[in-house]
Amino acid sequence: MPADRAGYTVTMFVIDVSPSLGKMRTIQLPPGPDGESRSKEVTNLEWALQFVLLKVQEMIFNGRKTDQCGVILFGTTKSKNCVHSEHGGYENVTEYIPIAHPTTKTLDMISAIRPSTVHGDALDGLIVAIQTQAIHLGKKASWTRKIVLITDGESEFATSDWETTAEKLNELDVYTTFIGIDFDDEGYTEKGKSESKRKNEVFYRELESQVVQGLLGSCYQALEDCALPEVKPIKPTAKNITFIIGDHEVQSDEAIEISARVHKVTSKASAVTLKKFIKREATNTNDVDGDATMKTYADDNGGGTGTTFAAVERETKYIVKPQPEKDTKTETQTQTQTQEELAQEEEEIPGIQVEAEDLVKGYKYGATWVLVEDGFERLPTKMGIEVIGFMHASKLNRSYLMGEVYCLSADHNSARSQIALSSFIRAMAIKDVLAIVRWVHSSEAEPRMAVCSPVVEPVADYMFMVRVPFAEDIRNYTFPSLDNLKNRKGESVSKHPNLTTDTMVHAMEKWVDAMDLMKAEEQDDGTKGPWFDTSRSYNPAIHRTKQALFHAAIVNDLVKDPLPPPHPELTRYFQCPGPVRDKAKKSLEKLKKVLDVKLVPPKVAGKKKVNVVDATEHVGEDFSVADLLGEDSSGASIEPSASLASLSLKGQAKHASVRGKATRDAKRLSDNGNDTEDDDDDGLVPPMGSTRPAQKPKPQLPTPSKSPAAKKSPPKSRTRAEADIRPGRIIGNAFPLDDFKSNLERGDVVSKALQDMGDVITEIVEESFSTQRYDEALSCMKEMRNTALQEDDVGLWNTFLQAFKKKCASKGFKHKDFWDRVKVIGMAISLITDKEADRHEGYSEFTEMQAVQ
Repeated sequence: MPADRAGYTVTMFVIDVSPSLGKMRTIQLPPGPDGESRSKEVTNLEWALQFVLLKVQEMIFNGRKTDQCGVILFGTTKSKNCVHSEHGGYENVTEYIPIAHPTTKTLDMISAIRPSTVHGDALDGLIVAIQTQAIHLGKKASWTRKIVLITDGESEFATSDWETTAEKLNELDVYTTFIGIDFDDEGYTEKGKSESKRKNEVFYRELESQVVQGLLGSCYQALEDCALPEVKPIKPTAKNITFIIGDHEVQSDEAIEISARVHKVTSKASAVTLKKFIKREATNTNDVDGDATMKTYADDNGGGTGTTFAAVERETKYIVKPQPEKDTKTETQTQTQTQEELAQEEEEIPGIQVEAEDLVKGYKYGATWVLVEDGFERLPTKMGIEVIGFMHASKLNRSYLMGEVYCLSADHNSARSQIALSSFIRAMAIKDVLAIVRWVHSSEAEPRMAVCSPVVEPVADYMFMVRVPFAEDIRNYTFPSLDNLKNRKGESVSKHPNLTTDTMVHAMEKWVDAMDLMKAEEQDDGTKGPWFDTSRSYNPAIHRTKQALFHAAIVNDLVKDPLPPPHPELTRYFQCPGPVRDKAKKSLEKLKKVLDVKLVPPKVAGKKKVNVVDATEHVGEDFSVADLLGEDSSGASIEPSASLASLSLKGQAKHASVRGKATRDAKRLSDNGNDTEDDDDDGLVPPMGSTRPAQKPKPQLPTPSKSPAAKKSPPKSRTRAEADIRPGRIIGNAFPLDDFKSNLERGDVVSKALQDMGDVITEIVEESFSTQRYDEALSCMKEMRNTALQEDDVGLWNTFLQAFKKKCASKGFKHKDFWDRVKVIGMAISLITDKEADRHEGYSEFTEMQAVQ
């Protein structure tokens, strides 16, 4: 008995090419573009060869070199076979294609088969196939032998000693299939059948009954079965690994190590991928026997044995291009250039080719790159599966399971390991627990977390292992309650449009029960069973692509011979059962009435301000490294790390455009008739570092902090010291609100401005003389909250407010009365709620009740 494994199979196709196979028949094609019916005329031989081509294509598609086939023709004008050469006889039988792994040339040779003028003997062809297969395999008893005989049964032949042939097929354990063209089948009987075909059909059925591994069917049924989706069998490769129980490093005496094996149980299947090809020039040549004209294509060496298309290989080159020089052309000349000319000029820029060995890897770190020449040191992990702990099976969150399923079993060659692991698995099954393990598939590889489930069977004990996430991989989201609503006072609400009633719940339950598919399919015994079966649910993307590929490979004109419709099994679960759909439709209509469902008009998306941040724009004439990093204890400026490779600045032109816009706005305000020049200047805040002379501010009250009552608008130009801008910030403590608004006009530092404003608010409250700067801090909080809500930085404001509340309540904070003023204002400067954030297309995790508290 041959081993049950993929590949290692030799299939012999024994094909009848007698004159009767040239009879024409009409086959139906898929409807045309306008729904019109279409058909085409083919010979019976061409129709039957479609089965052979599909089977050979399957071998080519699987790509297993141990899938081999050969073709024997009976009814040919010549005799060329191993039995005829050695013993004589067995005439009109030709070994058309020797046994080998099929290629595209095999498909071309099969497609070129045509009916002959001589009748053939089917038993002679069958005996030649048995002998040819036996000579090729020799003593390879583990290989699977298959023979497929295709005939129309019209030719007369001697049927004596057919029992000996059947015994030989059984002796060699050959899987034999007899395919008859227009043979009687269940639900079909050919009309006007000849007497010779009727006798031959009876003979084939008797021969099939005497072959243990025999099968007989019609060609129509065989072609239909070829379109049936077929799962590609794959034998997994097991990997030896050590299963560890206990700490083998600290307490090695108490740890247990078991030799085990791991292999995949499931693996994601994907459709074939596309690849680019280039067409070759074709030439017409005659074959050796001169029976047919075949089209061949030039190969890479100039010969005539190539294929139609050649694969295009990818080659990678690394080019370092210099920075382009500034264009001295006028604007008119630049505009007259076409896109093709500009692209051609860019390609003509010379570059320096570098080798891949000279490249250095780098990681993006803000606006800079951290270059790593030798790479980071790998974790000193050791290959193995180590038990970390256990958990009850009912506590497993199935949403944590990720990736493929693996099977963990004991080493087949170690009885001691089998006993030890089996004891461990049975103990887990008795306690109904799962094992949490740390899995390292190879030395110095990244560790993975997995969970193991015990499986106890009479033959063997093993565990299914599935990966689970680390703590950093889990994302938790909170949602408001659906059945517990509270008003702003914190009181529970019993009646509300968003609260469900018992009538609504009952109507929903009826609808869900009506969609139950567990008893929607009638079984063979007449009972109702599940409608969906995983083993019969095939991936349409894989099998439809495969069907299209096979069809296009053997058809010359896809317009005249289009792709046939998919097999019914492929579209089996595209639509739910009709009775279930009708039953659910009635329940759905009742549910709509109870819930008072109405059509909601589509929501018009509002224009949301896009906050595009360029990391390099922070490094320009407006900021310096000392501004952002501050100074060290000795007063020297802090320089960036030498391991950072700075990017080229890209924000110079943008800064200039911002300053130009500010100047134009100032001129427009002046033309509109402002009262004084000072008022005009108050509306502008030029960038820091401007060369304009600073105006002397008016005297302020003699207090440690600037009094908001006497404070005028800031001058047009001021130094960082005058604005009290502390290192690493862009908001000063002297004029925080004005600095905040001026930076918002830039449009690229919103998050930074919000962050600094939160720090400044805390400091001006803490450093305030009595309550002098309370009102100023409250104004800053209102502006900061509104900006965070508009710019979709809700989390930043909520985080600041929670930290600021804790700061005000801490022991060392001397202005605890400030939070009383915050509570007086209320919701205007409280946490941003989920409803507020939703109105601005944002997200907040806090409800109105939490904001009130």
